[in-house]
Amino acid sequence: MRELEARLDPRRFFRVHRSAIVNVSRIRELQPYFHGEFVLVMQDGARLKLSRGRREQLTTLLGLSA
Repeated sequence: MRELEARLDPRRFFRVHRSAIVNVSRIRELQPYFHGEFVLVMQDGARLKLSRGRREQLTTLLGLSA
């Protein structure tokens, strides 16, 4: 997974969890979950858990306040 992540454009693709990389343009919303965790809702309705350690990076990439 690390090798794939290194080949992708970091402005377009983001590793949200150790087993998932998403195209940031396909993120529909970021929903709060339990204990400071968040879930990404993708345009197709898929829901992916966002790693707590990656939230700040993602909100910065999306231009949102953390």
